[in-house]
Amino acid sequence: MKNIIAVALFCMLIVSEVSARKVEDWPYERLFKESDLVIIAHVQGWGVNKKEWNEKFFDKGRFEGVKTIFGAAFTLKGDPPLCIWLNHFRYKEGVARYNDGPGLVAFLKKPILIELKQAEDKKGKLQQLSKGLKKISQPEYLLFLKKHKDGVYEPVSGQLDASFSVRAMDPPNSIKVR
Repeated sequence: MKNIIAVALFCMLIVSEVSARKVEDWPYERLFKESDLVIIAHVQGWGVNKKEWNEKFFDKGRFEGVKTIFGAAFTLKGDPPLCIWLNHFRYKEGVARYNDGPGLVAFLKKPILIELKQAEDKKGKLQQLSKGLKKISQPEYLLFLKKHKDGVYEPVSGQLDASFSVRAMDPPNSIKVR
């Protein structure tokens, strides 16, 4: 009986060690301190670039480089240029995503539309909802960025977990009924 318990405990410990990766801690204080530029900005455009995934983790063939252009609305640290070029990565179209993969970022350039329909409550009766489309405004982003010698920026938390350096900020009353 002791052997069975020992084997079960050993298996549980092994599984918990191999199913996760270490992730750095990025509190706001560290993000702000290590950033060259901290801004609230909106997306102006983006495109794929030739940058290769150079992190030692994960297969570089699954990712493609993206360069997103931002316009600063408010500056918290640093002196932003008129156009802020941010290099980051995304998964290539059609590739399988990692379960415990990198914290990549994506940005909305235009407002999105959500279609609303009526839903049933627990008793099977329809709830009153206004049908139609709701328009959600384009968010602004709080960005913590590090500048490279070529003038292009990247997330201060690095490419592996870029999501720690980016916060979407929806404006108040951003949902509008059309």
